[in-house]
Amino acid sequence: MAFLTFMPVTILSQNSDDDDEDYYVSRRKGLEFGLNIGVYQANHKSANFYNGAGDYDLGDNSATLYSIEERLGIDLIAFSNTYANVQNILNTGTGFSIYDYSYTMRYDPGMMFGFKTVYFWNPESALIFNLDVVNLSVSGGYILELEGLPEQGQGNVNTRDYGVFGKERRMLSSLGYRSSMYIIDRAAWLFEFGATAIGVQVVENYINVENSTFNLISMPPIPGTPSNGATSNLTNVGFGLYGVIGLEALFEEGGNLEANFRISRDRIKLGSNEEQEINGQMYPLGYDNTLWNFSIYVTWMIPPHIGDFVRASF
Repeated sequence: MAFLTFMPVTILSQNSDDDDEDYYVSRRKGLEFGLNIGVYQANHKSANFYNGAGDYDLGDNSATLYSIEERLGIDLIAFSNTYANVQNILNTGTGFSIYDYSYTMRYDPGMMFGFKTVYFWNPESALIFNLDVVNLSVSGGYILELEGLPEQGQGNVNTRDYGVFGKERRMLSSLGYRSSMYIIDRAAWLFEFGATAIGVQVVENYINVENSTFNLISMPPIPGTPSNGATSNLTNVGFGLYGVIGLEALFEEGGNLEANFRISRDRIKLGSNEEQEINGQMYPLGYDNTLWNFSIYVTWMIPPHIGDFVRASF
């Protein structure tokens, strides 16, 4: 059985003139391009950057990341106008405070789009470069406590649950080596491994109170004036490693199709790159951790002679 399994690979690796006529893969050499589309799942641990506790520093001169207490005017007098506004929204006339934060923030799966460049030395070996972009959404919750109102019974404080949200953009680039194991001359298993560079941009972080929203990323407040949200332009880059396993179907005219599963170990950096000293040890002001991330995607490899193919079709 082992002999029968690897016999097609042995036949395809021959470089005779008969192979060029009978097998598509024997002619596969040189540069090819492809388009990626799929689903990316980020590791949930880095999502806690957006939970509203203010544990991290954004590190952007044009915008500041505030905690929920600061943004609602509880701990920052410059947002005192917001505090009065929230009292009206709650329609209670009482004070309020933040009772608890969510430490189980989660990323929603995000659509991933990109392109691929592959240089083949032979049908089984190639150098590969991927560049993909994905937009991510983060969601969780926090608990607001209403002061001066009767307790809800059995010693529970009077609280209300609201949401905290974030948006993030990632650019994923990778450079690696690809090996193919042909099942038949028109189908092959793919194995890929290499290095990654991942750029992460914090786009938005906001909360809701009833039907109103408040941006946690804001310009430094000016007392007595409305506070406007801001967008951070800061992008941090981290490096890592990745691996891919996939299945490719080869078509001589319509281009090849790949179905891929990718796992990567990436250094995710959010917010400030600076560090501060605490008890003789240096700690980052932003989020900095190495995490596993996953994606499932398909790739359409553009036919090398697509111009001739299109002209022939018309």
